[in-house]
Amino acid sequence: MTSTDSPTATAVPRPGLRDRLRRERYLLSLVLWLDDDYPSAERRALVAQLRGELDAAAADTSMREAVTSLGPARRLAAEYSGLLDAGRPRWGLGAAAAAAWLLLCLAATAVFASALWQVAPAAGPEGVTARLLWAELTVVNSPGESSLGWREGFPWTLLVTLVVFLVAARAWRAAPALRRRAVEA
Repeated sequence: MTSTDSPTATAVPRPGLRDRLRRERYLLSLVLWLDDDYPSAERRALVAQLRGELDAAAADTSMREAVTSLGPARRLAAEYSGLLDAGRPRWGLGAAAAAAWLLLCLAATAVFASALWQVAPAAGPEGVTARLLWAELTVVNSPGESSLGWREGFPWTLLVTLVVFLVAARAWRAAPALRRRAVEA
């Protein structure tokens, strides 16, 4: 009886645990340096390609030499990022800036409400009302009731969040790309 389970000549042997950890540490560092500028689908494809190339190179030498031959992850990420269209919007950066703005608003509101909470018992059962930027906060802190109220006429917080997102993402960079697609279609 003969076996048909013979390994193919082109198969790359699977590296050991230490080599896989070294490879994944390098690739993770590369992904972190690529950050949001590099499109996620292309980043995943790049990492998969580099993983295969590192495994193939490590089969000839060692994983340490294969990783070293690529150079520092920061420099490699800068080279790959340099190949991208400089006029691309940075949606991830815009989302991070908008989230930071909302967290800042939340923190300011919490500190302001805490200060109002301290003076509310002296204001009586109606509580104390004060303005923070474009919103009005009412805090009641009495033996019978504890509450925090928020009233805002126009949703300025959301409008400012949208502006922060668009500016940080450099959304105007998407317009030429949209025009090129319309002309090509």
